[in-house]
Amino acid sequence: MSETLYFDKPVDKPESLNRSYMFGEGVFETFAFRKKPPKFLKRHLDRLQFSAKFIGIKYPGDAYIESFIQKSAKKHPNEDLIVKVSLLSIGSPEYYEESDETILCISIKPYPKETKEISLTLSSSSINPSNPLVYHKTTNYLLNILERKNALKKGFDDALFLNTQNFISETTSGNIFWIKGAKIFTPDLSCGMLQGIARALLIETCKEEGIKVMEGNYELGSVIFPEAIFVTNSSKGLTEVTNIDNIIEPTRTEKLLPVIKRAFLKKLGWA
Repeated sequence: MSETLYFDKPVDKPESLNRSYMFGEGVFETFAFRKKPPKFLKRHLDRLQFSAKFIGIKYPGDAYIESFIQKSAKKHPNEDLIVKVSLLSIGSPEYYEESDETILCISIKPYPKETKEISLTLSSSSINPSNPLVYHKTTNYLLNILERKNALKKGFDDALFLNTQNFISETTSGNIFWIKGAKIFTPDLSCGMLQGIARALLIETCKEEGIKVMEGNYELGSVIFPEAIFVTNSSKGLTEVTNIDNIIEPTRTEKLLPVIKRAFLKKLGWA
């Protein structure tokens, strides 16, 4: 898949991105840009600003970032895209010192072929809910990369993290849900996961449809015999899960899932 990068400042020498590539001092957001910005772009920018403040780098401002996204996307007219907005740090080469300046980078890739369903395997690593970094999208993404690679080597599409208390957390690329009876279940944010934009929208959608969502601490055994399992993220929306480690499989009776799908796609503005 091709990728084009657009920077708001010159990066003609390696030192231009020193703190990001030396220490992983940067944050990002990724979303689908279907010929126009996502309907809930402001939520992404709010989370980006929150994470930038957390790691101590300057935030350029919503209007500035949105303008640069539009300017970059215009170079790919009439295309559905995956857009990644990164804030990269410049400053002292000493790891414990402050960031001086932020470079805004927009990554643009063609929207990939739709993936209707995926399989999951349990990760070999556990998420520590007391680690504050698990609640932010930083450019230090190595654990997710390694677990996704391991999953692919095992013949699965993605990995599912459990936390250090053996409760379900998230996958390497999204938040997980499952359906049992008339209820939707998903791990509580305290289990150690990103507060996904698509996750929040899915929960809002269910509440608008009168469907009860249960957030809590769930062991893997809680997922046995669901109607459906699915993962949400802002790039692909909702993706069904066919199995977890070839052991846990949904019944796929298609009672509640079609209702949720239709309402969720409408909320995203994709329907």
